[in-house]
Amino acid sequence: MRRQRIFQSITARLILGLTLATTVLWCAAAAYSIYISGNELEESFDRTLVETARHLLPLAVDDLAGREAHEGQGGHEFTGGGGEYLGYQIRNSSGRIVLRGHGAPVMPYDESEEPGFHSVGKYRLFAETDPATGLTITVAEATRDRADAVRGAVAAMLLPLAGLIPLNILAIGLVVRGAMRRVRRLGGEIAARSGRNLAPLDISDQPVELRPVAVAVARLVERLRAALDAERAFAANSAHELRTPIAGALAQTQRLIAELRDAGDRRRVREVEATLKRLAVLAEKLMQLARVDAGVGLGTTEIDLVPALDLVVADCLRRLEAPERLVYVKARDARLVARMDMDAFAIAVRNLIDNAAAHGPADGAIEVRVEAGGVVRVINEGPAIAADVLAGLTQRFARGRTQSAGAGLGLAIVETIMERTGGRLALFSPAPGRKDGFEARLTLSLGAGNLGAGGGAERVGRAKTSAGA
Repeated sequence: MRRQRIFQSITARLILGLTLATTVLWCAAAAYSIYISGNELEESFDRTLVETARHLLPLAVDDLAGREAHEGQGGHEFTGGGGEYLGYQIRNSSGRIVLRGHGAPVMPYDESEEPGFHSVGKYRLFAETDPATGLTITVAEATRDRADAVRGAVAAMLLPLAGLIPLNILAIGLVVRGAMRRVRRLGGEIAARSGRNLAPLDISDQPVELRPVAVAVARLVERLRAALDAERAFAANSAHELRTPIAGALAQTQRLIAELRDAGDRRRVREVEATLKRLAVLAEKLMQLARVDAGVGLGTTEIDLVPALDLVVADCLRRLEAPERLVYVKARDARLVARMDMDAFAIAVRNLIDNAAAHGPADGAIEVRVEAGGVVRVINEGPAIAADVLAGLTQRFARGRTQSAGAGLGLAIVETIMERTGGRLALFSPAPGRKDGFEARLTLSLGAGNLGAGGGAERVGRAKTSAGA
């Protein structure tokens, strides 16, 4: 699996491919250089043998002529040297060695008297004969010395190459990563786009190879933004246009209920009334969703949102059939300072309270708590929700296992508002500290004026119903 991840990376492939390619080319060039250098060294060593033989032979002839005049035909040996690179022997026409260098063997290097190059045993030989005297000189070089010289030349070529390979990998890696920086930036910009962020892509400095991809993605984002804008405008306009006829139909229905005397007719008309109320709620949710998608949420300055929360709670107390269900607890000096639009905050809190009222038991308590660190908690009673269902409740039109009416938009609207303002919506079931229930927790992006709860708490709702009214 790890190998697949490595080879799925363009950067890793480029680094590996370029490193292998340059290393193979370097090795091929080094092998060719070694081959040429070896031949050149062989030729150079052979020329040295030739030159040595042709310099020594005339000197040896003169020296032997003088020695023979005084000493007869005895053999001679140069002494006083040691460890010579080259050795030599001089033989007369009968093949007897009459002169040899220090360290040269007593026996002839080669019994053959043919001039030229020979390789015998561990020696490379060159022989040449003086036609006037019949003396033959044989200059010898140990093949081991030649091999050592060639190995030294090879090492001089390959050792720097071995050191350059890691540097080559590093250089290629830096160059490839630098070249891929624009690819990563383009990928990051594309990844940042979503239904809530369709800002135009910055493709001004993209390379020629990436420009077609960048332009195509930018056009796709533009078309998607236009389509979503049209969809949002349609939803907003439709919801706005539906509000008046729904309100009119609801008023006429309620008037009809008041006028009817037959219980069966009244029951059927009340079903129509309930349907119209659901349509009114759906139209309101669509209006809220359109506003949120249009960008409402983040304010220009930091404000204290507690007054807005007070108004929302008071309005919910008036709308609830059993207002004593709602319990509002906050510190007397509590503040919710955030850079957030007050209307957006009110929409978020109202949706959470409506959600708790709709999906909790009809006589169950609903708690709204303001806590330290810009936290607002809305808690309702009811059976615990499965974790897999809980995780999907913030999706649009997602509804849990409930028999209550609803469009499945409330929590999605709250999630969008919190994301736009840098805050967070967290859902818990069972509610913390309980065995059942449901909690929605808003954590606002902290402002400089947020204070923790302290100095006592004010309780509004079940204990002080009139305070919320």
